[in-house]
Amino acid sequence: MQSVLNNTRDAAALPEQPGLITTIFRGYRNDFGLFWRVMLPVIAFSFLFNIALFLFFKLGIPEAQWTFSTTQGVSARTLSVFDSSSGTSQSVREPTGVTSAVGFSASSFHIGFLWLAMCPLAFIIVHQYRGGAVTFGEVWKHTLRKIWTILGGGILLVALVVGTSLLAFLLLFLVDEASIGPLTPIFLFVLIPGVPIAYFMVKWSLYNQGIIIENLSAIAALRRSSELVRGKWGQFFGMYLLLALVTMVFTTAVLGLTLLLFSVISPEFAPLREVLQSGKFLGLFFGGMVKITLESAPIWAIGTMVAINTLIHAILAPIWALLTTHLYMKQAGTEFK
Repeated sequence: MQSVLNNTRDAAALPEQPGLITTIFRGYRNDFGLFWRVMLPVIAFSFLFNIALFLFFKLGIPEAQWTFSTTQGVSARTLSVFDSSSGTSQSVREPTGVTSAVGFSASSFHIGFLWLAMCPLAFIIVHQYRGGAVTFGEVWKHTLRKIWTILGGGILLVALVVGTSLLAFLLLFLVDEASIGPLTPIFLFVLIPGVPIAYFMVKWSLYNQGIIIENLSAIAALRRSSELVRGKWGQFFGMYLLLALVTMVFTTAVLGLTLLLFSVISPEFAPLREVLQSGKFLGLFFGGMVKITLESAPIWAIGTMVAINTLIHAILAPIWALLTTHLYMKQAGTEFK
């Protein structure tokens, strides 16, 4: 199949576009069914992988602690430190019970596999934009032909995150805490990886579209994304940040309601009820976070939380695809015609 970009060059001009928010809403509404059919294999794989991983912790590591939170869903934690004086490893435990804090946070773990749906979603969006029809089979046939390129680009992005994090650790080892104050290393730990990661994630945010629309290689798609973002980085960052904040508010609200339901039907989660029924639930919409740490967790709660978290990211994935794909088409301008 020739690239979608080449097939669009015969168009005289792009039609006049409504506002971006209206375009995203309309595109999500019109193609809701196709979006979900195309994402279904990725959703199923993501759910099964996470269930298998958490069952491994549940059945294979009995000492693991379990945390259910309104920002990250469910997580298992087991940490040991080596005691040089005794020559043994000691388990590090968190206090059990309910805690609350202020400050948005989110886990990228559950959404990892759903990012594989960005390319097929972009393929659908471009076809529908041109007024054409596309089927489930056509979408995945075109996507699978580019699967190694897609994975290669993803590996490059992960390498960036790992590389900048390692750089942060290296610089922190060189910092003299006594001369700069005890809080500065913490600040540097956040700042050093955070700034380059944000810069490159925005700079390369359109690489999926370059792969699927223009049939570019992974390196060429990253260069193409950089070219299109050049001069608009701040604007792109603002839009991504706004959507990220909306994403986190939506996630914490849904997970908060889920945990509130858990507190009603299960005695293990009963301590959450008083907190979530108080004014702190409204605080979830303004950066609040509530979590409960348990020494053991029922399998039904783990499975339910994994399913809810997976569905949340599946709901949001087409919005990100619509935003980035329309930004790509807008930035490509006459080249996209």
